Amino acid sequence: MRTPTLPHWLTYLGALPFVLALLIACYGQFGWSEFWIYEIRFSRFKSYTVGHTYGAVIVAFLGGIQWGISLQHPNDRQYFMASNVLALTAWFSLFMFASFAGVMMITLAFILALWIDRHAFQAGAIPDWFWQLRKRISLVVIAALAGLLLING
Repeated sequence: MRTPTLPHWLTYLGALPFVLALLIACYGQFGWSEFWIYEIRFSRFKSYTVGHTYGAVIVAFLGGIQWGISLQHPNDRQYFMASNVLALTAWFSLFMFASFAGVMMITLAFILALWIDRHAFQAGAIPDWFWQLRKRISLVVIAALAGLLLING
């Protein structure tokens, strides 16, 4: 089977907010007045806000992928359960909004989602191209979130 191109593009573009959050954390406050008519200033708190809120959305999205796997394998309840665990973890992390603990919880949720996808790949529930893509993008996202934790921690 030919590896689809569009999911790769969308996946890598979807990682850009995590990279942006890390850049905000690295540079603290900086302005983009050279590029914009209005001055835009970011703070380190914003780096947690960007990484955490976007991370929560994506973890819930990854839970939706597990729900989709469940529809193909309805007798295998573990993917239904994984879907809900990921979505609820994302939601619960927001009670620790834009904090070290909240970003840590989202980082751990990404690791859990990768572990679940590894299991799904080994069970033949997801194709090889998707597993390879998930591994690569997860490393980028987890590294960016870990960077946020180290810089802001």
